Amino acid sequence: MKRFFLIILLLTISCSEPIDIDATIDARALRIARDNIDKISTATPQPMPTVQPSATPQPTPTIVPLPLDIIIKIAEEKAFEAAYSGDLYVVEEALPTLVPLLAPIPTPQPTPTPQPTSTPQPMPEVIEGSQLAYNIYKENKSKVLMITVGNSAGTGWVLEDGWIITNEHVVGNNKLVLVHFPLENNTPGSTTIQGEVFGVDKKRDIAAIKIDHNLEPIKTRIADVNDIGRQVVTLGYSAGNSGVPSSHSGIISYVKTASTTLGFEKGKSYYKNDPLNKNVSIIVFDAAADPGDSGGPIFDDNGLAIGMVYGFLESTGGKRTTGQQMGTNIASIEQVWEELKLGNSTTFK
Repeated sequence: MKRFFLIILLLTISCSEPIDIDATIDARALRIARDNIDKISTATPQPMPTVQPSATPQPTPTIVPLPLDIIIKIAEEKAFEAAYSGDLYVVEEALPTLVPLLAPIPTPQPTPTPQPTSTPQPMPEVIEGSQLAYNIYKENKSKVLMITVGNSAGTGWVLEDGWIITNEHVVGNNKLVLVHFPLENNTPGSTTIQGEVFGVDKKRDIAAIKIDHNLEPIKTRIADVNDIGRQVVTLGYSAGNSGVPSSHSGIISYVKTASTTLGFEKGKSYYKNDPLNKNVSIIVFDAAADPGDSGGPIFDDNGLAIGMVYGFLESTGGKRTTGQQMGTNIASIEQVWEELKLGNSTTFK
């Protein structure tokens, strides 16, 4: 019975139209090629990485994908070539690996190394000299007072509880002067009180004024040649604004002794432990000083008063030496201060 059906099947095949083997192979090869091309997904466009500062240069891909029409053409040629050789296995197995080689997936680019976010840097601090002057001014503004005698004005400061010190040439021969105290809470303006002049010293250019007040005294120290080059700050009323002193900064040029402040001559260097005898210890500095600053304190870089401004340096011809001011050292003030408070004149001591 089986043989009967086999004979019928052979007769049926032989009676039908001839089979076009070539067309069948071509069609199958072409279908396999196109199916493999269709299976290749187009690479999803990758977002460009955000440009990082100082980013490492990215390598350029060495393999460039071919255009799709060329890929199809090559795939078809290879499929037909393999089909005509009669090896359909080659067509089915080779094309899935052939097509990706012709249209390679772009090489993944290395992820840029995250760059550390720069730490915000603090703003540079105010330079030391400016900060020093500001701190000293803020601390001592209320203790530096304007003194007027008629139409003339100068500066004084609190040396001791109940006492104001200034220059002798500021008060002159007057026994009463007006002392202008800055208002509290940094308010512009001043309160005026009358002060009594006690002792004076023309040699050291010092005057002691008695007045009732509740201001804390300014702390002092003695300067010597070891302080040359240190920063100094002065406060005074050269601007003429009652209750609002001005400020100047500089350095100590040298510390000398002289016979008097009136006719200053360069004498020997003054050391803290050397006896002054009858000489006056003078501080020479380059901070600005103008009329009205006379009698104002000279502060060191620790905020201690080391002297009192009294004038400018003169050359042998009597001309002003630009940028060089002078002050009486605390050493010379301490020599006579107690006697000045008693109302004595110490000009000849």
